[in-house]
Amino acid sequence: MKNSDQNLSSWNFKKLFMGNLIVGLAVYFFIDHEFKTPWDEQIFFYLNGSLQEGRTLWNNYWAFTNSKIFDSLSGLFLASLCLWYILLNRETSFQERLARVFLLVISVVITMIIISRGFELYYHQSPSQVLSPFININDLVSWIEVKTGTRKSFPSDHAAISFISVIFMWRYFGTSYGILVSCFALINASPRLVGGGHWFGDVAIGGVFLALMVTIWMIYTPMLTLIRKVVHWFFVKEPLASLSKNWN
Repeated sequence: MKNSDQNLSSWNFKKLFMGNLIVGLAVYFFIDHEFKTPWDEQIFFYLNGSLQEGRTLWNNYWAFTNSKIFDSLSGLFLASLCLWYILLNRETSFQERLARVFLLVISVVITMIIISRGFELYYHQSPSQVLSPFININDLVSWIEVKTGTRKSFPSDHAAISFISVIFMWRYFGTSYGILVSCFALINASPRLVGGGHWFGDVAIGGVFLALMVTIWMIYTPMLTLIRKVVHWFFVKEPLASLSKNWN
């Protein structure tokens, strides 16, 4: 990775300030618009309106990708990518690869805490609950039942986690991982837009800017350096030291 910030051992206050300023201005601008874009309704009607009788393959695809089964498979996919990177990518040391994956995992955990606690009392109804006509995918598909609405749709956790993975994998894992996870992010963030669970703003504003906020604090602070030290401390003694050498 040819990026000077990857060896950051101190606070980068300039980039930290600029990044938070951009996120803060975005929040200030969109908060009066309930974190919606001018195109939210049109996008919903266009995407949700594509669900129609007779489009069996299309309807079943969106039903499956809106299901908890697909959520579990998405998590398994990201975990597999991380494991693949740790075990088989030999461009950096085993400890460095492990530290980078831990940085991603910590970022995802922090994001989920922010969404569950920070937005716990913020009621933001999904388009399926406030717009009409709404096509309920459960009326078109009988083999599975999926959730199509919520009172707290902002921000999109699927989008936030997907975009965080994109940023970190492009930055630390390499181009091939970045391309692959970018395709995954599009697939993972779009189903709720079709099913009615999220507004476009929940993804484009909530998911993107939450991901930016978290990654800014992870990248432009000494967090990775701290994780490297912790990982190194665990691997200085046997048998972990031998394991580290075997996977270098």
